[in-house]
Amino acid sequence: MTVSNSSISSSDSQIKPVPFLTGRRVAVALLWTLFWLVLIDILLNVQFSMPKSPLEQPSKLQNYFDYGRSVEGKFRLMVGPDKESTALIAQAGWLVDDAQDQQPSVASAPDKLLIAAYGQSFTQQICHSLQSLDSRIELRFKGGPSSTLAHSYAYYKFDASHHRADIVVLGILASSLPFSMAPTIATLNFEGAAPYTYPFYSLMDGQLVENDPLIHSLDELRTALWSKPEQWDAYVAMLRSKSPTFNGWVFESDWFDYSVLGKMVRRSIGQKHVHDVTARYWNAQGFTNADGLLDISNALIADFVSKVRAKNQMPYILLIQDKGYKDHLVLAFEKQLKQMDVPYLSTHQIAPSTNMRNFVSDGHFTPRSDCRYSHGFS
Repeated sequence: MTVSNSSISSSDSQIKPVPFLTGRRVAVALLWTLFWLVLIDILLNVQFSMPKSPLEQPSKLQNYFDYGRSVEGKFRLMVGPDKESTALIAQAGWLVDDAQDQQPSVASAPDKLLIAAYGQSFTQQICHSLQSLDSRIELRFKGGPSSTLAHSYAYYKFDASHHRADIVVLGILASSLPFSMAPTIATLNFEGAAPYTYPFYSLMDGQLVENDPLIHSLDELRTALWSKPEQWDAYVAMLRSKSPTFNGWVFESDWFDYSVLGKMVRRSIGQKHVHDVTARYWNAQGFTNADGLLDISNALIADFVSKVRAKNQMPYILLIQDKGYKDHLVLAFEKQLKQMDVPYLSTHQIAPSTNMRNFVSDGHFTPRSDCRYSHGFS
């Protein structure tokens, strides 16, 4: 007996295909994905959490998974409620008197030459190389990590009455120049944020105006972070209103700080912020005058030169072009330096910043490059 075709057709027509992507299946898949993401995040947090003590050196992987922590979160890690729970790096760069300062204030003998230098590690290394070439030279150095022009200028003003140097050096680092638009380098250098502050400057009718950073010392920062939150809130509000380099997503703490995956998201946001702000002030042709960056910088240099000469000392400008910046500091400042007859040295003219062989892996110059710069110091 055979089954009729019409009967088979009738049976097939009653079977409806089930959709592969149903709402239920999508929801289940999302819940499993969320579960595994949360589990991975917890495991990474446990395995690679930062050391409880800021005095303990973290591993490379601990640092890697913590780069995206907010600036505020980094400050709270490195600046504890007391001195014993505060990292050494947090002490660097503050414009305060150092009771332990053993640096020379005058040349030790008539045949010696005291150089007072202000800047960052690039400036310090070049001056140390100069010392190794000439035994007559003695060095007094004041600066901070990635010190910008505004910080170095302010440090000179703070320190000028504490020495009688023969030569006063101002070291200007190309990559740090935009940091002058805020009273902290941490609005841009967020991955390696250092907490020190400095006055930031503006121009009014051609005259420099000094703006108060509100927090002036490590002790004041510690108080703002742990005892008086209203002071920290006022500091952040000032940055938000007055600094074009500020970004709340990068700077302010939130729940992302407690998640490895959240910190990775913030790091990507922070890197885009750094890229966008850098492009605002610098491009392939050189530095721009956005927000008056070059006008303010030239005014700072001119005032530095005038103040040094008023004390019968010789000013000297180091134009330090780090990786990729070519001769862009020369383009920005050479005209004024020549008009004021100020001696200066451009690193790019001696060991070009476009030649990667002139740098070590951390971005500093090789010892050979520093030595060549020292030979060009005249």
